[in-house]
Amino acid sequence: MNTDLFLMRGWAFALLLWLMPLARAEKPNVLLLLVDDLKPAMGCYGDRHAITPAMDALAARGMRFDLAYCNQAVCAPSRFTLMLGSHSTSTGLYGLGSQLRQVLPDAVTMPQHFTKHGYRTESLGKVFHIGHGNLGDPKSFSIPHFHDKVIEYLDPESTDGGKLTREEALFTNQKLGNIRSLPRGAAFEAPVAKDEDYADGRVAAETIRRLEAAKARREKDGTPFFITAGFVRPHLPFSAPKKYWDMFDPAKLPMPKIKTFPKDAPPVALKRAGEISAYIPVPVDGQVDEALTRELIHGYYASTAYVDVQIGRVTGALKKLGLEDNTIIVLWGDHGWHLGDLSIWTKHTNYEQANRIPILIVAPGVAKAGSATRQLAETVDIYPTVAELAGLPAPKGPQSIDGKSLVPVLKNPKARVRDHAFHAYPRRRLGRAIRTERYRLVEWRNPGEPVSKAEYELYDYAKSPVETVNIAAEQAALVKKLAAKLAVYPEPVSRSGRRVGKVVSPSPKIAGKILHIEAEVKFESRTKPRGVVIAQGGKEYGYAIHWLNGILTFDVRVNGKVASVQIDVPTKGKMKVMATLDRQVMTLQVGDARAEIKSPGLIPVQPKDDLSIGFDDQTAAGNYNPPNAFNGKVLSHRVDSEK
Repeated sequence: MNTDLFLMRGWAFALLLWLMPLARAEKPNVLLLLVDDLKPAMGCYGDRHAITPAMDALAARGMRFDLAYCNQAVCAPSRFTLMLGSHSTSTGLYGLGSQLRQVLPDAVTMPQHFTKHGYRTESLGKVFHIGHGNLGDPKSFSIPHFHDKVIEYLDPESTDGGKLTREEALFTNQKLGNIRSLPRGAAFEAPVAKDEDYADGRVAAETIRRLEAAKARREKDGTPFFITAGFVRPHLPFSAPKKYWDMFDPAKLPMPKIKTFPKDAPPVALKRAGEISAYIPVPVDGQVDEALTRELIHGYYASTAYVDVQIGRVTGALKKLGLEDNTIIVLWGDHGWHLGDLSIWTKHTNYEQANRIPILIVAPGVAKAGSATRQLAETVDIYPTVAELAGLPAPKGPQSIDGKSLVPVLKNPKARVRDHAFHAYPRRRLGRAIRTERYRLVEWRNPGEPVSKAEYELYDYAKSPVETVNIAAEQAALVKKLAAKLAVYPEPVSRSGRRVGKVVSPSPKIAGKILHIEAEVKFESRTKPRGVVIAQGGKEYGYAIHWLNGILTFDVRVNGKVASVQIDVPTKGKMKVMATLDRQVMTLQVGDARAEIKSPGLIPVQPKDDLSIGFDDQTAAGNYNPPNAFNGKVLSHRVDSEK
C-alpha cells in the first residue's frame, strides 16, 4: 500500500474518532416540565393576579402558545396523549385506570424514541399517572422513575387525625374496593413549612441533582439527556407552605362571574360535583358557597405560586450549570381547571376552562425570545415538535401519531400548521370537539352510533370567554361546516380499546323491586379481567357487575353506600354471570360457585344514570372509577325485576 495513502487514511480515522464526541455533543438536551391541573393562570398569559416569575421568565426566553389545548381534560389520558402523540380517540385510553401496555403493548413513547437515538431518559414526580389502579409506564425511561406523593398533608387535622383518606388511597393504589369507607381529606392546608416538606420541593431538589449528574455524564461521554420533571400542584388538595398563601389577598382574587350552566346545553355535557366533593369542607353535592369559593381560589393561586418557585429552582440550576443554551425546554399543563365558573369545579368537561392549557417552548436558535402565537396547538403536537427540534426522525408509532410539528411556528409565529384543535371527553356518550380561533363545536355521539343521532353544542368565544348559550340550533350552517372537520377524523376507538359498549335508554325500572341480572361474557385473551360488565345508576343508587382487581364483583349502592359480594373464578372462554338482589340477600353466581351477603335493601328510587353494557363512563354505581370499560365482550344481558 502507498505509504502516503496509508498515513492519510490513518489521519482520517483519527479525525473521525475525534469528531464523534463532538457530533454527539451537538444534540440538544431536553427538559420537560409538566404541571398538574395548571390552566393559563400565569403572569405571562395576562393574569394580573398570578405570581409566576419563573414561568414568565421561560416565556420571555421562548414562545408562548396562546391557543393551546389538551386532548382530554383528565390526568392519565392527557399524559398518554403527550407521551404517545396520539388522541385518546385513537387509542381508547380514556380513563384514569387505563393500562397503556395492555392496549398498546408495542407503542413507542416520546422518551423511548429519544432513547433509541442515544439519549438517557429520566422521569421524576408526576409524569405518567400512577394511581386508580394504574402503575405508569416503567418501560418508557432508561432508569427507574423517581416517584413521590400527589395527595399530601402535613397537618393531622387535614386527614381526620392522620387516617388514610379517599384520594390518598386512590393515588397510592390502596383499598381501591373500599374507597367510600375512608374519610375525606381537607381541600387545602397552609402550614408553616419548608418547600421540600411537600413533594414538589423534593422533586425539584432531585431534578437539580439529576441535572448535575447529566452535565458530568455529557462532559465524560457526550450523552445528551431527556429529563421529565412532573409537579403536582395546583392539583387538589391545595397543600402549600403558608408563605405562599400569604402572597395573596383573597379579597382581591377573581371570583367566577357566570355561575350557571350554558343555556340549551345538552344534559350529557354538564358536570355536577365530582372530584371537588372528595374533599372537606366541600358539601358532598359539590355546591360551593361564596366563602368557600374564595378559599379554594386562594388555594389554587397559592399552589401555583409554590410550584412556580420549584420550577425556578430547576431552571436556575440549568443556567448555573451552563446547560441553558443547549437545552430545549417545554412547560406544559396537562389540562385546565374550572374555578367555579358555570358552577363547575376541577376538569372533566369539554369546555374552555378545562381544556385550554399553557404551552411554553424554549428552543435556542429556533424560537425568538419573548414571542407568542395564536396558532391552535394540541398536546399531541409536543412529541413530533421536540423530536424535530432535536434533529431526530419524525415519530412513526406503531401507534397513530396525531400531532403535527410546531417547528414552522416556532420559526415564524404567523405560520400555520392547522386551523383547529381537537379534544374529546367521554360521558354517557363520547363528546368530540373542534376548537377554532373563534368557535367550539362539540358532537356527542358514541362510536358506531349514526351521526343523525348526535347532539351538538356550539359556542362563540368572540361574544364571551366562558360558555353562556349553546347556539347550535340557530347556526345550522356553521354546525355543518365544523362537523365536516370532525368527520375527517377516524371513527373513535371505543372505551375498551377494541369494541363498542352501549347505553340502554329507556332503562329498566328497578325502584323498590327485586332484581335478577344475567350476563354472558367472553374472554378473548389471557389478560387479567377488568372493567364493568353491566351497570345502572350512580353515586347514590344503583348496581354494577364488574371485575375489581381480577375478582368478579356485584355491587349495590343504596344512599351512597356500597354493599359488595365477590367470587374469585377462573376466566376462560365464555362465562354466564347471575346476580340477584332481594330484601334478605344479594347473591352472585357463576356455574356452581355462589356467594351471598345480607341485602342492603332494595334500591328505593330509580337511578339517574342509564343502563350501561360493557363499560361505565357516568358516575360509578360500584366501587370503581369511571370511565371503566370491560376488556372482554358482553355477548348477552338481561335485567328482570319484580315486586
